[in-house]
Amino acid sequence: MTSTDAPKPVVLVAIDWYLPAYRAGGPIRSIANLVGALGLEMDFRIVCGNRDLGDTEDLPVSIGTWIPGDQATIQYLPQSDWTAPNWRRILEEVQPDRLYLNSLYSGPFSRLPWKVARSMGIPTTLAPRGMLGPGALSIKPWRKKAWLMVQRLTGNYDAIHWHASTAQESQEIKRWFPKASINIALNLPVPFDPMPLSTANGTDGQGTIHLLSVGRVHPIKNYALGVSLANALGRAGHKVRYRIVGPIEDQGEADKLRASADGIVLELMGATPPSAIRQHLGEADLVLVPSLNENYGHAVAEAIACGRPVVVSDQTVWSTLTTGTSVSCQPLDLSAWVQAANHLLSMTPEEVVQQSKTTYNRCLLDPEHIQAQRTLFSP
Repeated sequence: MTSTDAPKPVVLVAIDWYLPAYRAGGPIRSIANLVGALGLEMDFRIVCGNRDLGDTEDLPVSIGTWIPGDQATIQYLPQSDWTAPNWRRILEEVQPDRLYLNSLYSGPFSRLPWKVARSMGIPTTLAPRGMLGPGALSIKPWRKKAWLMVQRLTGNYDAIHWHASTAQESQEIKRWFPKASINIALNLPVPFDPMPLSTANGTDGQGTIHLLSVGRVHPIKNYALGVSLANALGRAGHKVRYRIVGPIEDQGEADKLRASADGIVLELMGATPPSAIRQHLGEADLVLVPSLNENYGHAVAEAIACGRPVVVSDQTVWSTLTTGTSVSCQPLDLSAWVQAANHLLSMTPEEVVQQSKTTYNRCLLDPEHIQAQRTLFSP
């Protein structure tokens, strides 16, 4: 047998939601980008739920059987099949070289398959997807920290390997699981494909500044700072539209954002399919990511890939990377964000594209990043 005839490593991916689901955002995009990059050299089998986040209707897919996807084979499970016997059946059928989990707290798609895989001696990697970051732990902190302490004391995760998307996340894992075996591999991006940016002060020909955030409406995303920035630009004499694209997970937060908008147009677009995100990016002059915690920041990566300038919180991995000047990492301080926004909006379209390309090549698609992803699934 030649090397080209060698069988592909079989990776069984467990995740609560997968395409065509989209409301869960980042984790879905992480797996889709991973499959797109490595699907020709690895045999990805994806097992997920059969509904999108928050939906009561089934996805338009076949249920409970393997169906071909884009460089992966997928099985969508109804809730009645979220059981230990069914996971054992799947693991015995697939015989994966590695099980890849994409949540820390999910019962049916992380804790349950890990329990079964551990009993069968199947190598398993867990990507916590930012769930151990300070911002994430600030939501329902006592419940989460109590559970984590129990896992640490009982050694339930001693035999698992961890995928940290960043060095910062590696430290977060070590804080709770000091003996953890960790591989660091930055998530893979969408291809670089910049969109035209016609002017530095508005793409609608009327001088309106179009601001955009992409992500669920939730306090951890800190869109209140984005609204404050939009208000400040409005008080400086600009027309401003601030569009937030993502599911409204916290209605109270949405109401607060609407109430705080002062003299600007605030648009809460709700959940939006991935195919429409690029259109929103195409209409934006500046992308805002003011999050209290981001494991990776898909909104930043997608803005860079589309050739859009970004102001991003320094509470993310981007503050540890050497980016081009079209990405500005700032502390969560309004004056700093206003200054950064004015600077980025003054850049020419040519400068933005050039600096976005620099950031993309340097921070997102370095060959070392691809190799780091391969290493996640090594024996």
